[in-house]
Amino acid sequence: MKLPRRRGLSRRALFQSLGLSAALAPFVPLLNASGQEVKRPKRLLLFFSPDGSADSDSSAGPIDWKPVGTETDFTLHQIQAPLQPLAGKLVVPWGLKMSVTGAGEQHAYGSAGMFTGALLKEPGNGVDFDGGNGHRTGWGSGPSVDQIVAAAAGPDMPYSETPDSAAQETPYRTLELGVQCGSPNSVTRIIYKGDDQPLHPETNPQAAFDRLFANFTPPSDPAAAMAAAEQKKREQTSVLDLVTGDLNRLKKRVSSEEYPKIEAHLNGIRALEQRLDTLVPEMSAGCTVPVRPDASGKYANNANFPTETAAVLGMIPAIFACDLTRVASVQLSCGFSNVTHTWLGHDTPHHTMSHEDTDNREKLMAIDNWYATQLFGMLQAMDAIEEGDGTLLDNTLVVWGRELGTTSHAMQPWPVVLIGGARGALRTGRFLDVNKEPSAKLLVSILQAMGMASTTSIGNVDMNSGPLAQLA
Repeated sequence: MKLPRRRGLSRRALFQSLGLSAALAPFVPLLNASGQEVKRPKRLLLFFSPDGSADSDSSAGPIDWKPVGTETDFTLHQIQAPLQPLAGKLVVPWGLKMSVTGAGEQHAYGSAGMFTGALLKEPGNGVDFDGGNGHRTGWGSGPSVDQIVAAAAGPDMPYSETPDSAAQETPYRTLELGVQCGSPNSVTRIIYKGDDQPLHPETNPQAAFDRLFANFTPPSDPAAAMAAAEQKKREQTSVLDLVTGDLNRLKKRVSSEEYPKIEAHLNGIRALEQRLDTLVPEMSAGCTVPVRPDASGKYANNANFPTETAAVLGMIPAIFACDLTRVASVQLSCGFSNVTHTWLGHDTPHHTMSHEDTDNREKLMAIDNWYATQLFGMLQAMDAIEEGDGTLLDNTLVVWGRELGTTSHAMQPWPVVLIGGARGALRTGRFLDVNKEPSAKLLVSILQAMGMASTTSIGNVDMNSGPLAQLA
């Protein structure tokens, strides 16, 4: 049969004229809804522990914590050794120089700048803090990377909807959790929404749990929900396969005027197939409610620091798996940490120990190793939650940083580690020698990995730095 020539034919009219309305009926709404699919969420977690790598006020000098080996075959130093089983899922950018400066001394402007790349301001507007050794400060002057990510929206970012949209994807845009972080001042706050806008972490584990999980009910069978979603994806893919075959046959039968329309539909199908590859429900199959922490009164003293830390870190996998937020931070203690790690046999607070006129490097490294152990437990739990072709950890970027490079207040090399792939945005399993590169470059790379591809600058210390080229 010879088809009549038609001009300006609509999509439905074209399909109907070709006798394919039944086959294409499922395809038309799918194409129209091309922006509505739910991807496996991309997530960001900033993790803080206090002080830099072990140094000493004696002549012993700083430790050399540089990993040993090649870019893809390396062994971590003692301060990060508990993370070794996850070496294939982390990146160690060794040698960064922190893009921090401003009022106060290093603990203060390091806290304000390590995740913002912004300087710590002088006191003013009624804000006046002791920034160390009698130096006065105000608040920091720019947003931290987590808040920049959470304020953005796009198809390759944690959020597709803007913060002011009525259709929010998660109950919380960001979450700030902490353990014994101290009273608010420039040394004890690391997360900023913007200039003069510190965000204060929730430091009561039970209160955090009740806020997040008291009125939350996970799916009765998350695995079944995941299987149903995967089945739906297979059915949609089958429809697209059918339509693709029909359209390819039609290319030989339509006029030259209608041919571009067929090509346009085929291009649309190819784009849909790519999106279908990442379709999943918002909640992971690992969405379960964790154990409720004990009453807050049990977290009032130094001895309970490990218990409190475990309670907070134990919630993170569930928070992400249940899609309560996609951007979060965990702050363990703060600059000038007064935690005495009695469970390690210590009788002197962390910060005090770092400035004693004796060689305390082994004790200081034991503290770092302990923090790495706590972090590993959380990461291991995240990596045990399956999400399609990967895990919850694979779809997350965890950034472990501190406010100092060394305990003697040097700002280089900055001990920072990246864990997780940010849904394939990072090539992991690498140790990179980036000696003396500004840390602002790393922060820009984090923003780009989270979907902000055109971002080339952060903060006001090393502006327009561009990304860290070695991470590419």
